Amino acid sequence: MVLGQINMSRFIRHLGREVGIGAGMGALLGAAALVIATAWQGIPALGYAVGLSLFLTIILATALGFLIPYLLIRIGLDQAAGADPIITTIKDLSGLAIYFVLAGLFLSHLM
Repeated sequence: MVLGQINMSRFIRHLGREVGIGAGMGALLGAAALVIATAWQGIPALGYAVGLSLFLTIILATALGFLIPYLLIRIGLDQAAGADPIITTIKDLSGLAIYFVLAGLFLSHLM
């Protein structure tokens, strides 16, 4: 955005492309995590919880990586200095929440 490579009149298109790339990466890494967690612990439900949470977290991270710098520019702040801590904090907290919710849903039968 700062370098002028993103045309803000096509904001939704750019955001969709970023989320699509995140979905592709998330699908590959989530599938790998599903297989590894299932093989490691022998509990398929755990594999689904880990794989799906990784998939959703990566999609969220790519969306935040696009939206937070845009929002900081819009409110007149330096996006280079402020975006990284904000994105990391939101992603880490929401990633943990996603994992714990999914683990509770998929593994509630074990309790």
